Formats: sequence, C-alpha cells, structure tokens
Amino acid sequence: MTIWNLLQHPPARYRTMPFWSWNDDLNKNELLRQIEEMHKAGIGGFFIHARGGLTVPYMGEEWMEAIQLCIEKSQELGMKAWLYDENGWPSGFADGKVPALGHAYQQKRLAYEWAPFKDGKKVTIAYYVQCGEELRLLTPDDSRSPDFRVYYEVNPYYIDTLSKHAVKAFITTIYEAYWAKFGNKYDTVLKGIFTDEPQFGRGNLPWSLELEDAFEARYGYSLRKALPAMFLETSDCRKIRYDYWSCVTTMFTEAYAKQIGAWCGERGWSSAGHVVDEQTLMSQATSVGDPLLFYEYLQIPGCDWLGRSVSEEPLVPKQVSSVVRQLGKKQAITESYGCSGWNISFQDLKRIGEWQFVHGMNLLCQHLQAYTLRGMRKRDYPPSLFYQQPWWEHYHHFNDYFARLSMLLVEGTRQAEVLLLHPIRTAWVEQAGSDSTKIEPYHQSFAQLSRWMCQSFIEHDYGSEGIIERHGKVEGERFIVGEASYRVVVIPPSVTLSKETVNLLHQFILQGGTLIAFEPYPYLINGEQSEEIINLIEAALKPAKNRLSLAKMMSGIISPSISVNDGQGNPIASDMINVQTLKLDGSYLYYLVNSGEVRYPDLEVNIFQKGTLSFIDLESGDIEPLNHKATADGIHLNLTLHPAQSYMIRLVPEDVQPCHANMVNKLQSENVDCHIQDLDERWRIDYMDDNSLTLDTCRYRVENGEWSNPLPLIFIQEELLRIGSPVQIELEFEVTVAFDPMIERALYLVMENPENTQIRVNGNEVASHSCGWWRDVAFKKIDIRGCLQYGRNAIRLTLDFWNAPETYEAMERAGQFESEANKLTFDTELESLYIIGDFAVVPEAGYVEGEHGVMYTDGPFMLSEPPQECSMVDDLVCQGFPFFAGRIQLVQTVSISSDNRSTRLWQFGSRPNAIVTRLSINGKEIRTFLWEPYEADISEYLLPGENLIELELIGSCRNLLGPHHHVKGEPLKVGPDSFKDKPGWTDKDLEPKSHIYLNRYAFVRFGLSDAPRMVSLSKF
Repeated sequence: MTIWNLLQHPPARYRTMPFWSWNDDLNKNELLRQIEEMHKAGIGGFFIHARGGLTVPYMGEEWMEAIQLCIEKSQELGMKAWLYDENGWPSGFADGKVPALGHAYQQKRLAYEWAPFKDGKKVTIAYYVQCGEELRLLTPDDSRSPDFRVYYEVNPYYIDTLSKHAVKAFITTIYEAYWAKFGNKYDTVLKGIFTDEPQFGRGNLPWSLELEDAFEARYGYSLRKALPAMFLETSDCRKIRYDYWSCVTTMFTEAYAKQIGAWCGERGWSSAGHVVDEQTLMSQATSVGDPLLFYEYLQIPGCDWLGRSVSEEPLVPKQVSSVVRQLGKKQAITESYGCSGWNISFQDLKRIGEWQFVHGMNLLCQHLQAYTLRGMRKRDYPPSLFYQQPWWEHYHHFNDYFARLSMLLVEGTRQAEVLLLHPIRTAWVEQAGSDSTKIEPYHQSFAQLSRWMCQSFIEHDYGSEGIIERHGKVEGERFIVGEASYRVVVIPPSVTLSKETVNLLHQFILQGGTLIAFEPYPYLINGEQSEEIINLIEAALKPAKNRLSLAKMMSGIISPSISVNDGQGNPIASDMINVQTLKLDGSYLYYLVNSGEVRYPDLEVNIFQKGTLSFIDLESGDIEPLNHKATADGIHLNLTLHPAQSYMIRLVPEDVQPCHANMVNKLQSENVDCHIQDLDERWRIDYMDDNSLTLDTCRYRVENGEWSNPLPLIFIQEELLRIGSPVQIELEFEVTVAFDPMIERALYLVMENPENTQIRVNGNEVASHSCGWWRDVAFKKIDIRGCLQYGRNAIRLTLDFWNAPETYEAMERAGQFESEANKLTFDTELESLYIIGDFAVVPEAGYVEGEHGVMYTDGPFMLSEPPQECSMVDDLVCQGFPFFAGRIQLVQTVSISSDNRSTRLWQFGSRPNAIVTRLSINGKEIRTFLWEPYEADISEYLLPGENLIELELIGSCRNLLGPHHHVKGEPLKVGPDSFKDKPGWTDKDLEPKSHIYLNRYAFVRFGLSDAPRMVSLSKF
C-alpha cells in the first residue's frame, strides 16, 4: 500500500488530534458519545486535557476509570488516545503536588535593589559594595554597609524547572502514575503524553538552589560574584550573561525536556508539546533560553498558535520544523485556534493551519473540544470546535483535508539548502535584568531576513547553535546539522556566536561553502571579544540589506525550485504566498499556499524541473492531470489562487516531449460570450432551526433585599463572590413579546442547572424538569409554551449562591499565578438564559454598521412573528436573527432558457457570511462551500424552464455566546477577560485600566452581502 493509495482514507496517525477538555463532572455514557462524535467527524484521536471546571478529583480513581473507558473506546474505533500531563497549564506542577514538597522544589526569580533596602522578606543571595565603577561581593566578615543586593522571589505555585529533582518529582507524580495504570496494557492505542508551556520564567531571570554549583562547575568562576552583571552594564557583563543563560538553558532543557523525552522513549511513548513564549527573541530568552534546544528531546515537538490571524514572520512554526528536519523526527505538532473566537470560519481554520504547514508543521491539534460549556467554560479561550457548533456535521471535510495534507508532509522530505543562524544567544547577552529593549532590533532583522527568503521562495531552516554544537559538522561544501545538509549559511545581525559555530564556519568556508553575513556583524565569541570572529566575517559575502540583493547573491549558488509571477509577468513577493518543496516516493511535491486575502486570477507558475504534473485534490484525495507546458528549464502553468487557497502539485521526473500549451481553464483561451443572470433578492424561508434570544442582563436582590438596577450577569457574579458567604438570591429577566401567545409554537427557556433553581414566569411557577438539551449537554430545555403573554414578561429565578471555603482559597491563589487560575472551578455560576423557538428577535433601537462587518444595536429586544421570507442584500441579523446559532434554508425558483452550448457557473457576489453554505438545485446537492473558491459549475443540474434553487446557511455560536459587549466589536483574540470590563492579556494592546465592556450589543453578520448570480459562458 503506497501513500498515493491512502489518500482517500488516511490512517488515524495523520489525522487531527484535538485537545479534549475535561472540564466538569464526567458521565461515562457522555464520554463515549463524544468519542463517537469525533470519530464520525474524521478525527484521529484526542489529548485528554484537564481544565478549569473539572469536578472529578484529578488523577483520582474516578479520573483513571474514565481514561480507561476512553482508551478502550478509542481502541474499538481505531483512534489514538493521548494523555496530557497537567491539570491546566503550564505543565510541571502536578496539580500543586510538586511545589507543595517545599522551598527547594518551587520556582524562583532573581531581582535586585539599591540601598536603602525596602523588602526584608525576600531571600538575599548576596550583598555588594560600590568600588569605583564596579560592584564587589561583600563577604560575611566585611563590616561595610552594602550598596546593592541581589535576592530571589519564590513562586509557591510552580516548580523549579532548572532542577532535575523537581522535574523528576513531576514525572513520578504524573507520568509514572499513568504508566502504572495503562502503560503495558494499551501500548498500541495509547500513544503518549502532551506537555504544555513549561518555562523557567517570563520576563524575569530564573534562580535555582542548584544553579551556583552547576555554574561554577561549568565555567570555573563564582556566579555570586558576577550577578550584578545580569542587571547592569559592567565591563564583562556580556560574557557573564552568555554563561548564565547558557547554564540555565542547559539545566532547563536537560531537567525537563531530556528527562521527559527519555522517560517516554524508553517506554515506547511519544512526548509531544511546546514551550511558552515562542514568538520573539525577547520572550524566548527569559522563558526558556533557547526553544530549539528544547525541541531536540521531544519525540513530537510543537508550537502554539493563538488567535484568528497569521503572521508576516514565519518564526514560530519554522523554529520547530527546522529541528524536526535536522534531527530526523517525523512530526511537528501545532496547538492551534485557541482564542480565535466563536465565529472562526472554515476558511480561517484552513488559512491558519496551512500557513503553519507550509512553514513545516504537519500535525494539527485543535484547541479545543469542550466536554461542556457550562458556566465559565464557554469563555475558556473559545471556541469549542465540537458538537456544540451548528456546523459540526460538516467538520469531517476539514479533518479529511488536513489528514491528507499531514500524510504527504510527514512522509515527504523537505528540500532546503540554506541555514539561517538563530540569534537567540545575542538576546542572551543583550538582556539586562527584565529589560529586553536592546534585543528588539535583532529580532526584527532576523525576522526580516527570513521573510525575504520566503518571499523569494528560498527554502531555509533555522540553526540553533546549541544543536549545531551537538549535531553539526562539515562535509565538503556542505554544512551538516544532523540529517540536514546546507550549501549556504547566513549570519543575521548579531552580537555573539559560539566558539563551536565559528570553528565549523571556518571549515565550511575553507571547503568551498558559502557564508553570508549581514551587519551589524557579531564581534564576540561566547560573549567575549575575539579576533577570530573578525576574520570569519571578513571571509563572508555581504549583500546589501534588501531582498533583491540577497536573492541575487544566492541565485548563483542555489536556485529556488519555483517562481510565481502575476498575470503581467511580475514576480510576486508576498509574506502570504509561500511554497514548500518535498520529495516523496520518487516524486517532487510543490505545496503552494496563499495565506492572505488577495485573489490572484492569472498566476504564472514556473517549476524548474522536468516531468509530468498532476494535482492532488486534498478535498477528495483524487490525483488529476494538470494542464501545463514544457519550457527550456522546466514547466509552466497558469493558476487562479484564491484567498486561503493552496495547491499540492506532484511532479514525476521523466524525459518528456514538449507538450502543447494548454490553459487550466480552456474557456480562457476561447472567444467567450458572458451573460450574467442575477437572482432575485427575495428568498422564501423553507426551514430554520429554533431561533434564540440571549438574556445576559437582569436585576437581582439578595435575601429579599432591595432590587438592583439591571446589570450584566457577569458583573453580578463578581459582586456576589465579594460577599464571601452563602446567600439566597433572586434574578429577574425581562422579555417583551410582540406575537400572539395563543398561537401554538415551539418555545423553550434554556438554562444551566435548572434543578437547583425555582423558576417563575409572570409569577407562575414553572417546573424545572428538563425536556432535553440544546447546543450543549449543560444547556437544559424547559418548556414554557403558554407561559408568556403579549407585552412585558418577567422571568424570576430563585437560588442559593454559594461557594465552599476551598473555592475562595483557590480564587485567592488564582490571582497569584496562572497555574492556579487555569484549573479554577466555581461551585455556583450565574449564566445567561436563552429563549429558543419559532419567532424573530427585533431590537427597539435599530442597527448601526461598524467596522469589519460588525452590526451594533442598543436593544432591548422583543420577540415577534418569524419572517416567511428574507432579503439577500440585507443581513439576516437585521431581519430577526441577531442571536441565531443554527441553520436556515432558503429557496427560490429560477427560469432557465434552453441553451446546450453554455457553461453555467454559480457565483456568490462576495464571500458568504456563514460558516457553511450548501447549494442544491432541483433537489440535488451541488457543493458544500467551506472556503474559496465560492463558485461551482452547475450546467448539468439545470433544466429548461423552472428550477428550484436551495441555499442552506449555517452559522456559528458567536452571536449566541458573544462576546457581545467588547469595545472592539469582534475581537480576533478572545479570552475569559474579553467578556468582562478590564482587558486581559488577549487585549494587551489596550490600556490596562481601560473599560472594554459597552452596554451596546455587537453581532457578526450572517447571510449574504450580495445576491448570488448565474453566469452563462458561450463560445462563439
């Protein structure tokens, strides 16, 4: 069985592996149901991930029983089960058990102060006196008053990741407990364990009780004497900083990644995961030292990609993929889509995934799938890409697509002959205490060089000097790193290189290799002045600092495998157009990706290799011939490249005869008469899911006290938590009805935990018995047919608001460090109510259009009769569906004249504002539109005369769940704080004390912005 034979049905090992968030009480039948849902959706496996909201004791007997049940279900379905090594994140603290072992196990961070000293509670490492320009260590027998001191702060909620003993305690507590329970029994289905965001500090300098001895053994001098250089500009500060960061990076990497990777490898498991703060040199230095070194020891290293966007800089995925290629690893995993918000489209899911994949990632872990959305869980860095979404039944298209793509990228061998040195060690010597401003120009220059090479289709890897020290050598004109071979090495603007790197580069030049350097050139070796590096730089080529000069210089040594021009023959140089070349099973693969929003209607692609071309359709798994023409130096073809579209082109090398020039679309080379038939703007609503109204504001009172003014529920929750003791509360919601309540219709109140609540509608008690769930297993339906009246209605809830003393203690700890916040669980949570049924929702105030397709209204809302038809040029939000989370089916009849010569195309005037759009004609489905191109050939489905056109639009949970009140309208990075009034880290671009909650409602569009059309193309 070859790879090509597996394209229709790729095995589970290549399929997406999402985080499955276990965040509540765990019902065994529900766990099994959710696994079956995943299997039907084409998902290959899952990471069992404990998160905030979990009520089952973590690592307890019930937890282990649930895991065993899910492993066995996975085995039955041919899926892969994975573990996750923490309750929340960052990994390492074992749900608090490791830092509880004592001071030696807890995280420590360096700090300093000048006399007079203010804080005597911190643990002083050393005192110093000012001697001229230098600070000298004050010995115990010296009676002088100190001028300066260095101390450390303790974080009791995380561990000392520089300590092998502390990390070993973590391994013992979590890993060995899992192995003892499942290791030998499920070795074929249980694949390994995910470690998430380990770190030694973030913006601070790490300390460990083991650091001084390790440093002195490594470098032969006292770290205690040298510590002021870590904060101040002393004469030898760069040498000391280089040694300090080299030492802590080695300690962290060997204590954490090496121990865990080795532990897993010895047992046949894989360690997958990623570190924290991968985006910039500034953040990498103080968080992990050198992320590429860490990746060496994981069987499946990875990265994190948050939010609904891609970057101009390819650093995050390329750092991981470089190490994977160099060290002969097969897979590089990306944890993607966290914080991207409830309205992320399939096109954006595809765009974000493929942007990372073209830069070397090849295994997708979706963040995340929530067991339930009860309480705060719905705001846990949304979205939940799971059964709660209206589009869930179509998710298999996405997962099948990425399974095929992953398989080709995993099994193919990437082609790159340029090595760009990674300047993290320059960041080490320029980091002054917590001040990283001097690093920023080096980050920008490094990123710019990588961007220029991507824009010129010069495929390249990054070179970590730590990995080069362990795996680097020179063979002839090749610079070797592990299993990867390079003809060109590029030194970015830097301050320092390692001695081993410099020695290898000297050999490389002497044996005919090409070294390119950009100023400012490095002038230090291991942080110290050296003539040797000056000689090295003198021997390097030095192009002007621009893309064209770099590309021209490299073209004499290596040539890109592909060129891409626009319709006028001009080279396209865009951060959003990228290519990856692979060799697979005797063929070459050219993976061309457009990650941007620009459409290229007549792209000219030249492949500098001769052979036979075919197109691998990743949506279907089919391999189809691709029209092209032979040229003197390869192959030429014309393509249309839509936003977020990609092509996987296969070339089988062979001696080929020149072929006739054929265009991809033959109609482009013919004389064509084009006739456009616009469809009617009015469509009849043939079917719609239950409409919905979200009630997120109410009055409240405590213990029969005074009623408050209307407040957002999320603020009421915070006020009640401040009381700090159990109280009885009442909540009163107002609903206005403008339809005839006597007409029978579906009408439900949807709420969480109704069994703990007394419900009254207009003073009449309503039984809190659930008649099923809607959207999420925690969203219980209460039948309220006959309860509402014309005009104003009051829904009053009475319940006990309480949280255990342990919960308040957990809240206090959550404010201290994220490990505690990320596993926080409340006993009582106040959440929105939803009314669902057969109605329209209309605001008393009108709608105002905002930027980025957002619709605003001040409300309040009333329920009215549902529309029977709608306009396609007006948004459906404005036509009675502002909170709608479902599917709606629209129909109209179109008259078609008989013309057998015409090719008829369906075209949308613009991209639909829906997650899924399905087109059917005369009862036959034409296409399910998930992403570009949004057009289809409908010639064979049309009949002379009347034709029934059906459009089904499927939305998301965004307008149901929000955030409705964020100052940005629709933020593209969403976290728990996005629903509150003060910005969190997902809004770090805003002032920390600014107000982000506005009373007005913001909705994203749903429907079509333009009427669709049919285009007839006739030859003449």
